[in-house]
Amino acid sequence: MDTSAVPEGRLSDDELLRAALSAWADQTQELLRWIEGQGDAVSDTRSPKQVMALGSFRTHLVMGLKALRYSEG
Repeated sequence: MDTSAVPEGRLSDDELLRAALSAWADQTQELLRWIEGQGDAVSDTRSPKQVMALGSFRTHLVMGLKALRYSEG
């Protein structure tokens, strides 16, 4: 999108995408810290399959953050 066509005071599509991705990254990092903070307590109220699924979910979140980092640099 041509940024000269964006009215003053409005964000371009690129700026909106960057802001949304930044917010997603912040929330994802917060969620990962919370999961890590739970430690072994995570398995106290979950089945083995649920714990494995949560581990897989965590792995995909980390990969998503890495992909975002690589796309920015």
